[in-house]
Amino acid sequence: MPRPWTDAPITAKSEDELGRADYAAHAARLIVDSHSWDDSIVFGLTGPWGSGKSSMLAMISEELSATQPSWQVAQFTPWATGDVAGLLADFYASLSQTLPPRHTKRVRNALGTLAQVSAPAANAIPWAGGAVAKAAGSAGEALKKQPPWDKAFKTATNELKKLNTPVLLIADDIDRLQTEELLALLKVVRLLGRFPGVHYLLAYDESTLFQALSEANLVGADGGAAARFMEKIVQYPLAVPPLLSTQLLARLDAGLDAALADAGRPQPTSERLGGLVDVYRSQLGTPRAIDRYLAQLRHHLPLVGPEEIDDEDVIVLTLLRTAFPTLYQQLPRWRDQLISGHTGEIKRSAAAGRDYEPFDLEPLVAALPRHSQSDARVLLTELFPKLRSDGLSYSTSERRISDAQYFDRYFAMGIPSHDVSDVEVAKAIADVGQGQPTALTALLSQASSERVVLVVDKGRRFTDEQPKDGGGDVLRLRLVKLLVAVLDNVHDNATFFMSPRDWVRRWASKVVAQLTDDVTGRALLDALNATPQLWRKIEVVHHASSGAGPYPDCLDQVIAELSVQATKEMIVHLRAKDDAPEDTKPGFLIYFLLSAGEIGPLADKVAAGLASGAFTLADVAARVVPTLHGVGTPNELGDFDQEAFNALVPPTTDPWYQSSKVEVDEHDLSWANRRAYAAGRAKQPPVPAPPAAPKTDTAADPGAQTSK
Repeated sequence: MPRPWTDAPITAKSEDELGRADYAAHAARLIVDSHSWDDSIVFGLTGPWGSGKSSMLAMISEELSATQPSWQVAQFTPWATGDVAGLLADFYASLSQTLPPRHTKRVRNALGTLAQVSAPAANAIPWAGGAVAKAAGSAGEALKKQPPWDKAFKTATNELKKLNTPVLLIADDIDRLQTEELLALLKVVRLLGRFPGVHYLLAYDESTLFQALSEANLVGADGGAAARFMEKIVQYPLAVPPLLSTQLLARLDAGLDAALADAGRPQPTSERLGGLVDVYRSQLGTPRAIDRYLAQLRHHLPLVGPEEIDDEDVIVLTLLRTAFPTLYQQLPRWRDQLISGHTGEIKRSAAAGRDYEPFDLEPLVAALPRHSQSDARVLLTELFPKLRSDGLSYSTSERRISDAQYFDRYFAMGIPSHDVSDVEVAKAIADVGQGQPTALTALLSQASSERVVLVVDKGRRFTDEQPKDGGGDVLRLRLVKLLVAVLDNVHDNATFFMSPRDWVRRWASKVVAQLTDDVTGRALLDALNATPQLWRKIEVVHHASSGAGPYPDCLDQVIAELSVQATKEMIVHLRAKDDAPEDTKPGFLIYFLLSAGEIGPLADKVAAGLASGAFTLADVAARVVPTLHGVGTPNELGDFDQEAFNALVPPTTDPWYQSSKVEVDEHDLSWANRRAYAAGRAKQPPVPAPPAAPKTDTAADPGAQTSK
C-alpha cells in the first residue's frame, strides 16, 4: 500500500531529496558569522507556498545544533496564538525556554517583567515549564513596582549578555498572520525583542506578506514599496532555491513510476506525456504542487480497472483537475462538443462546403488567469483531439475520454450535482451581452429545479453589479429578451418556495427595473416580444413597476402600449366565447388594466359587445372566475370576483342576474364551466352615484341669500 502524502516538511538533512542541504549549511554559517553582541539581526527566508521553506528551516536548525553547540535555537509560532497578547506571550516564553537551565533565574525574572511591561493585557501569560512559571510569578511581584519599558528592556538585555549564549528564534509562516498580528510580530523583532545576540529567522511568501502590508496601509499598493519596507526589518534576505527543470522532471518521473506500480498498471508506451513537459513545468513548480498532484493520481488510478479507461488520459485529466478545478467541473456540461469538436450547428461556406461550426474553447478558459489559459488549451486538446484545427478526422484510441461511451467514467469522482459555479454563471451572462445566449439558455433550461434556482440567484447578484450606463443597458435588454424567451422552456417543478419559472420571471422583472432612462419604450418592447404570449410580457412589466425602487421612464410607455394590446386581446377572447383558449390568462389581463388605471377603454368595448350580442354577461363573468394553483394538488376554480366584474360591465338590469346557483366540478377549468359557476353568484353592478353638485361660494356672489 502506498505511503499517504501528508505535506509534512522533512526534519533532517538526511531526508533531503532536492539537494538543498548544502544551501542550508551555508545559511547556518551566515547566521553564525553575522552574530554580534552589539545588535540583533533578522534573516528572512522567502519562497512561494509549497516551495520547501519549513524543510529548509529544519535543516538550518539541525546544522546549527550540530556545528555550534553554544547556540540556542527555538521555534516561535506566532500564527498559533489567538491574539496580539498571546503572540507576545509566546515570544517571551519561547525566548525563555532557549536559555540554559542554570544561572538564568535573574534573566527569566527580567524577561517576565519585560513581558508585563510590553503587554499589560498578558497578566495571565500561559508560560510553559516550571522555571518559566516561577519567572511569571516573580514578574507578578515586580509588577507592583513596574519599571518603564526602556529600563526593563535594558535590564533584560544586560542579563542576557551575561549568559554569553547566542540565540536564534525561528518564526515560520508569518504570512499566515492577520494584519494586526503581523504588525505586532514586526514590532517584536525590531523593538520589543531586539536583544543583542538574539537573532531571528523569519520564513514567508513575499507576495502574500506584501499584500498584508498594503492592506494595513503601511505601504502603497505596489510591491516595490512593500519590499523597501521589509528591507528595514530584514537585514539578510535568503531565498529557497527554486526547483531546476531537471529536478522537477525527475521528481515527477519517480512519482509517476511509483503511482503506476502501486496501482498495478503498466508503464505508458506512447510519447504523449513527453509532449506536455512545458505544461507540467508551468503548473507544478514547487515540491508541494508536484506531491499534491501525485497524491491525487495515486488515489484516482486504482478506482477503475485498466481495461475500463486509458491510464494516460487519467494522468493528464488529473493534472487538469489539480491545476484548474473550476474548468474541470465544467467539462461534463460540454460533453458532446468536447468529444465531437463542434457545436452541432451546420455552417456553409464556399471554400469548405457543408461543415459544422467548431466548438470554441475560449468561453471555457476565459475565467482562468491569462498566463494559464494556454496551458489549459493544451490539456483540453490533448484529451479531446477533435478540438484541434485538424481534429475532425483525428482518430482516437479505445477507452479514451474522447470516446462518448467512456467519457462519464472519468467523471465518476464526485462532480457536484447540487451546485453551480459562480464563474460559469457570470461568464454565461457576459456572453449574453455579446449576443451569445446559448450558455445561459442551457443553464436555465436544465431539468434540475435546484440548479435553475441557483443559476438565477447567482445571476441576480451579477446583474446587480452592472454599470448604469449604455453598455449595461445593452446587456440588460439582451438578458430580458433571453429570460422571457426561455420561460416556457424552464422545467417548472413548483413547490411552495421554489418555482424555477417564477424565479426566472422575477429576475427578468428586476432587470427591467434596473434599465436607465436612456432606454426607449420601443427597445424594451422589442426585447419583451421574444415571447409571443402577451400575459408573460405584462407579468414581467407589472412586477417591475410595482417594486419598491424607482423604475425607468420607458416603463410607462410600455405599460400604455401593453394596455392597448390587452384590451384588443380581451375583446377577441370574449368574442370566442367558450371556444377561447384557456392559456391566455384573461383574468390576469383584466387585473393588469385595473392596476394600470386603463380599464375604461376595455369597459367601453365590453358595453358595445354586449349591446351588439357579440358575447353575453355570462361570458364576461366567466373571465373573472380565477384559477387557484395548488402545490401537489389539481388546480381549481376560485371565488367569483365581483369587484372586477363591476368595473367591466354597465350597471344595467338583466334577467341573467336572477339565475340560480348551480354546483359545478371545481376542477373543470373550461369557460363553459366557469360560466355556469358565475351564474347566481354574479350581481348586477351598482349604479354609480351622480356627481355631487358644486358648492356655491356665497362670499363671491353678492346676490346670494343667507337664511338664519
